[in-house]
Amino acid sequence: MLRKDAVVLASLSLALLFIVWALSEASYLPERLHSFLRYIDPEPRPSSLIEYGSHYDLIALGFRFTRIVGFAFLARWLYKGGSEVEALRLHDAPDDKVV
Repeated sequence: MLRKDAVVLASLSLALLFIVWALSEASYLPERLHSFLRYIDPEPRPSSLIEYGSHYDLIALGFRFTRIVGFAFLARWLYKGGSEVEALRLHDAPDDKVV
């Protein structure tokens, strides 16, 4: 197997990992969204509880969306491959056989 083939295989494997990771993160969205919507419900509750819960869930939702989008972009970049990915993994090494 050539080094270039090994890089392509590694990049595709990492892309698959990031896709699975993004889907795993997306599976937690209903829980966080339900919790966030519960705290912004207009029922009378102590104001500090409402503020803490809604802010905590909003921050958690924001970071979860950021991770999902980031993993999806990384997966797409690695899946497409190209010269950038090869340069990142090969470090200008000669095209020789890998054991």
